[in-house]
Amino acid sequence: MCAFHRTGPINVAVTGATGFIGGYMIGALVAAGHRVRALVRSGRESALRRPASGALEVHVGDLTDAASLAGFLREIDLLIHIASAHDHLGDAEMQKVNIQGTQQLLDAAKREAAKDFQIWIVSSAVIGAPVYSYYRDSKRVQEKLIKGSGFEWASFRPTLVYGVGDYRHTAPFLRKCAAKSGTFWVPHDGLSKINPVHVEDVVDAVMRYFRFERGVDCVYELAGPAGISYNDFVDQTIAAAGGGIRRRNIAKKWADRAIFLKGLFVDNTADRRASAYFNLHHEHDITNAKFELGWEPRDYARGIREVAQGDWWKHEGR
Repeated sequence: MCAFHRTGPINVAVTGATGFIGGYMIGALVAAGHRVRALVRSGRESALRRPASGALEVHVGDLTDAASLAGFLREIDLLIHIASAHDHLGDAEMQKVNIQGTQQLLDAAKREAAKDFQIWIVSSAVIGAPVYSYYRDSKRVQEKLIKGSGFEWASFRPTLVYGVGDYRHTAPFLRKCAAKSGTFWVPHDGLSKINPVHVEDVVDAVMRYFRFERGVDCVYELAGPAGISYNDFVDQTIAAAGGGIRRRNIAKKWADRAIFLKGLFVDNTADRRASAYFNLHHEHDITNAKFELGWEPRDYARGIREVAQGDWWKHEGR
């Protein structure tokens, strides 16, 4: 038995279609011949990257508005759920999108989806991180809702995702690292490990699951082939961007003292969480994806060199 019980094109719905990962996912699904229906918020239709050919239908709706989801999952075989609210949007929005929005999708699927409906979630490796954030907790609840829904499911948990077209993280980071002079200050020792993963590798893992000959209810950590130190992460990005900026580290004790002093005057919660996060090793076990799916992600040095080619990231305002 394959992850999907038949071969050939199927009806696939995608949330988060106008986002960074969603755009790549839409392109891969359409290229594979599937019939795709994308959930797009009103006013965001122009942000959808439409493939040159293939079957792509747009459903205008919002995860926070149950009524707007009517028809989105009608006769759908598979939902790839990518849409997510992150920390910068606040706890209330994360609750509405990540938890309530997911429950409303599940309710809609029970009313109108195809008989053998499945849901695959592209979530976050931060689910397993031992530091507190409401985002992490909301994603854990989201995954539990899906697991308890009665539908066949799979969970893909990418770590730090980078790639061409990521104007929120990758582009500004490359611009910073491309400076010809100056200092890139790292407010910790920079020895903790992280595992960035290329967006095309994330999509490749999901597409490989269509051919997986076991079935359902699988969890895959998606990360680079091995952890690299944060210092290496910065240095490799500087090299890829052709920068002349120098990385320098601030000892943790001095960084923590600065955070403490800041907390005497303003809320320093975000700084404290960041300090805790970057003093942990974030290495992820990708054995399942490699063994079961034949997945081989590229290392960061190669990936960031590929991403830095061209001018797409060099100008602000995108």
